[in-house]
Amino acid sequence: MKIVEVETIPLSYRYKEEERWKCPGWVSLQRNAMLVRLHTDKGICGIGEIGEATSIPEGVMRIVEERFKPMLLGEDPTRIEYLWNKMYIRTQHWGMTALAVAIISGLEIALWDILGKWLGRPVYDLLGGPCREKIRVYASAGMNQTPERLQDEMKRYREEGYTAVKMRIGNRDVRSDIDAVRAAREALGPAVDLMADAGMCYVDSPWDFPTVRRVVRELEPCRLFWLEEPFTADNIDDFALLRRLTDIPIATGEHVYTKYEFKRYLTARAVDILQPDATRCGGILEAKKIAALAEAFRRRCAPHIFTSGVSLMANLHVIFSTPNMLVMEYDRTPNPLRDELLVEPLVYRDGYVELPKPVPGLGVELTDEVLKKYSYIPGDPNLKPRFEIDSYIF
Repeated sequence: MKIVEVETIPLSYRYKEEERWKCPGWVSLQRNAMLVRLHTDKGICGIGEIGEATSIPEGVMRIVEERFKPMLLGEDPTRIEYLWNKMYIRTQHWGMTALAVAIISGLEIALWDILGKWLGRPVYDLLGGPCREKIRVYASAGMNQTPERLQDEMKRYREEGYTAVKMRIGNRDVRSDIDAVRAAREALGPAVDLMADAGMCYVDSPWDFPTVRRVVRELEPCRLFWLEEPFTADNIDDFALLRRLTDIPIATGEHVYTKYEFKRYLTARAVDILQPDATRCGGILEAKKIAALAEAFRRRCAPHIFTSGVSLMANLHVIFSTPNMLVMEYDRTPNPLRDELLVEPLVYRDGYVELPKPVPGLGVELTDEVLKKYSYIPGDPNLKPRFEIDSYIF
């Protein structure tokens, strides 16, 4: 079997006015997903997703076409380790973070989809088989809004059976964040776990250490399940220092790439919970390797999942085949690019998601209807404020 074509497929869903959501640093206007599809001479196609490409699809499409496609044409798609190393080694002079690794991730995921379809097995069977029949799931939302609306949202998740919820913080006005977390905790009650995502890699004015220390001190009575991305990903020293000063578990990994970068966090004792995303960190097998590295340090993983159905399923195959997984992220913002790509719907029950049905490959499909309905809409998917250099903390 040989690869005969490499295709990039950007998709978009434009939010209705009432569906738009706000995080510190931007307002989301639409959902984008950058998918890849590998064609073989046996008629089997594999689908993957490039997780860091939602804002610059045109550039990614050109990079894949001019640099990665020649590396893959004529190759055997079942030689996944070989092809991963070929792509990684031949692009490592680019600086192996973010975009380059994300492209490798998407292509590697498509290779697993091909292999699963070729063998007639779900990908989790090829990764050692399922470790569990279900995994705890948390509602991921809690975007910027008034305390009253936030409390209504938290109560709704509790009533829907979620046992854990994640909300967003990270504003320049930290008092509003502190008040919001307290309001969320009050609405959820003591029995539901609460996570707070500061998302410092997304904002124009990342918090400095004194600010984070103040926020943590104020939030400790709220008994957070974790605090996510309180610093930018390049600030490992402050991650390590903060972890020594608080009992709140510290999580990160959405913007950390390959086992080599995750190793730096682990050896620095800078993180409690790792959040690799198979569409960003290097692919499905790289996510497994990162989890194995975490296991050696007695750490658990909770993968980042926030784009299309391809991202959801790629990460689920990792989650169900890997022992040291803690919880699964389930994005509660409107997202048909997730729901309409699944071959079989997932079963959510009593705060858990069940093992996906044994569909060959990833369990995703790209129909002509989906391609037409969600054709790519050019432009920045997010509305951002004017950048002010004085707001940035160097």
